[in-house]
Amino acid sequence: MSVSHRYRNFGGAKKPPAEEVESASEAMEDQKLQAFEAGYQAGWDDATKAQAEDKERISAEFGQNLLDMSFTYQEALSKLTLSFEPVMKQIIEKLLPEIVRTALGAHIIEQVQAMINDHAHRPIEIVVSAPNAETVKSIAGEKLTEPFQVVAEDSLGEGQAFVRIGDSERQVDLDTVVQEVSKAMAAFFDESAQES
Repeated sequence: MSVSHRYRNFGGAKKPPAEEVESASEAMEDQKLQAFEAGYQAGWDDATKAQAEDKERISAEFGQNLLDMSFTYQEALSKLTLSFEPVMKQIIEKLLPEIVRTALGAHIIEQVQAMINDHAHRPIEIVVSAPNAETVKSIAGEKLTEPFQVVAEDSLGEGQAFVRIGDSERQVDLDTVVQEVSKAMAAFFDESAQES
C-alpha cells in the first residue's frame, strides 16, 4: 500500500518568478511597517492621553490643596486673632490708662512749652483731675522755668487737662484717645468673630 496520496507533490509546481517573490516580500515588509507604525502611533496616543489626564488630575489636586491651605490659614488666623482679644482688652483696660497717666505730664509740658513761645512771661495755669494734681506739679516743677499754677478740677478725667496762658487755652484729652483705641479694638474683634 502506497502512502503517496497523503503527501502533496511539489515536484511539478512551477517556481514563481523572482519579481513576484520580490513583490510579495516588499508587500509583506510594507504590511509589517504599517502594523509597526499603527502600533507605535497607538502607544504614543495612549501615552499622550495618559499624560494629559495626569496633568489635569494633578492640577485639580493642587488647586484643591491650595483652597484647603487657604481655608486652613484663614481659620488659623481667625482663631489666633480671637485668642488675642482677652490680652488686648487687658492692655486697653489696665495698661493703657497707666501709660496715659504717665504720659499726661509730658503732653502737658509739651503744650505749655509751645504756648510759652507765643505768650512769654504770662502766668501759666494747668487744670487737671484731682488725682493727677501732685504728679503734674512735680513734673512741671522740674521742667518749667516760668511761674505756674496747678488747679485740680473734679470734672476732668485722669487723661484730661487744660493749659491756659493769658487768654490762650489748649486741651489735652488722652481719655478720648483711649476710648477711640478701645472702640477700634472692639470693632476689629467683632469683625474677626463674624468672619470666622
